[in-house]
Amino acid sequence: MKKIILCVLLLLSVKNFSQAIENTAPALDTLPQSTKNLSLYFKSKIPKTLLKNITYPNKEGTIIIYFYINNEGNPFKISTNSYRNAQLNKALIKAFEKYPFTDRFLNFKTTNKYSFQVISKKENSINCGAFFTKTSTPICTSCSDLNFYVDIEKCIEKKIKNYFFKNIDYTLANKLPDNEEKILLNIELNIDKTGTLKLKNLKSPTIFKEHIKNIIANYSTIFTPSLVNNKPIDYTCNFTIAFKKGDVPTLKENEVYFDAVFKPTSTNDFALYLSKNLTKEDIKSANLNRLNSRLSIYFELNKKGKISEIKTTSRSKKLEKKIISLFKKYDIKKLNFVDKHSLNRYFTSVIIYEEHKNKIKTNSIIGYSRGAIFKGCEKETTVANARNCFSRQVQLYFMRKFNPRIANKLGLSTGRKRIFIGFKIDKTGKITDIECRAPHNKIKKEVIRVMKKLPKAQPAVFGRKIKNIKYSIPFTIIVE
Repeated sequence: MKKIILCVLLLLSVKNFSQAIENTAPALDTLPQSTKNLSLYFKSKIPKTLLKNITYPNKEGTIIIYFYINNEGNPFKISTNSYRNAQLNKALIKAFEKYPFTDRFLNFKTTNKYSFQVISKKENSINCGAFFTKTSTPICTSCSDLNFYVDIEKCIEKKIKNYFFKNIDYTLANKLPDNEEKILLNIELNIDKTGTLKLKNLKSPTIFKEHIKNIIANYSTIFTPSLVNNKPIDYTCNFTIAFKKGDVPTLKENEVYFDAVFKPTSTNDFALYLSKNLTKEDIKSANLNRLNSRLSIYFELNKKGKISEIKTTSRSKKLEKKIISLFKKYDIKKLNFVDKHSLNRYFTSVIIYEEHKNKIKTNSIIGYSRGAIFKGCEKETTVANARNCFSRQVQLYFMRKFNPRIANKLGLSTGRKRIFIGFKIDKTGKITDIECRAPHNKIKKEVIRVMKKLPKAQPAVFGRKIKNIKYSIPFTIIVE
C-alpha cells in the first residue's frame, strides 16, 4: 500500500486584493550562450550550496532575473522566477544589485521590462544568457503619457478593470438561487497580437457568461500589442470581481482613505527636516508620475523603541540610501504615533507627485498596518517573526488534523503532490472563503474540513480599520 506523507508547509503569503496584470511572454527568445564576465561574477557571489536541489518553475528549465530601468539608467524592482528557492532568490537579487554595470544600461528604456537567464537546469549551474530579452506592454492612448513599464501596466489594468466594473449588470445575481449569496467572477483576458481584447477563460455563474462575452465584444479600445524583442505576443490580464447580491462593487483607492486619516502635509516637523536636507535633484530623482504618485518609507520599532527594518518604495537606490540615512538621524520622538503595537508596520509618505510636481509631504499622523495574528504568536516581537509563527502554527495544526489515510485508496501515482489553499481571515478573525486545488476531490474536501476548524486569529488592521485579509498556503504530500 502506498504511503502518504504530509510535508512541511512551504510558504504562507498575503495575497493582493486584486491580481496584477501578468505578462505571459517567454523570458528568452534564443538559446543562451555563456557570458563569461557575468557568469564568473555570479559564480563568485552565489554559494554552491544554494545551487543544490533547486526547484525550477513548471515547464521552465532555467532561473531568470527580471528587472526594470529608472530615469537614471539603473536597474530597480529586481526579481527572479525562483520563488520556491528563497535563499537563492535573495542571493541572486543582492548580487545583481551590486554588479558594476557602469554605462551598460544607457540605451535601455524605462518603458521595457528586461530579463536574462542566470542558471541552467541542464548543468544545474550558473550559466548566464548572452542577451537581455526586452518586453514592452501593450499601449493605448490614455496610458501613453507614462514612461515606466510598471506604470503603463498598472494603467492598462485599471482601464480594463474599470470598464468591467462599470458595465457588468450586477442585478443578474438576483436570479440565482438563494443559497448563492456571494458571487465570484474570475475573468482572464488576452490582448492578442493585433492589440484586440479577447476572452481567454471565464469562471462565473452561467447567467453571467453570455453577458460578459457581450461586454468584451463591445470593448472599443485597440492597443498597440505587447512585444518581446520587437515581436508581437499575447498579453494576459486576469482579475476577480467578488460581490454579494444587491451590491455594486467599485475599485477602491486606498491612498485617498489613508491621506484622510494620516494627513500628509509639507509643514510638519519631519517634512521640514527633509526639505532642509534633500536637494532639488534628489526630489526630482523620485521617478514619480500620476500613477506612481508617492515615495513612502516603511519601518518597524524594536523592543527598545528604535527604528528597524527600514524600506522605501524608491526606484532609485541612491535616493533610498539618502532618505534612510536622514531618517535614522531624525528624532523619532517628534513623530506622531497613535498606536505602538509591537507587530505594527509603520509608514509615511516622503515625496508626493501633485500638480505635475514632486513635493515633500510626510504624514502628520504616522500610518500603520498589522497583519492577522494567529493564536500562539501574540508575543512575537517583529513582523517577520509573527508571519513565520503564523505559518508554523498552521503547519503544526495541519500535521495534527490532516488525515493522510484518506489518500491511500485514491490510486495516486508516487511522488510529490502539490496542494494550494486560499482563504480569508475576516474582520472577526474567522477563517472564511476557503478555496483549494488538490490532485483529488477527496483530498480537497479533507483540506477544507481541516481549515474550517482552525482557531480564530486576531484580525488584520490597515489604516486604523479592521480589514479582511487573504492568504495562500501551498504544501506538499508525498506518495510513496
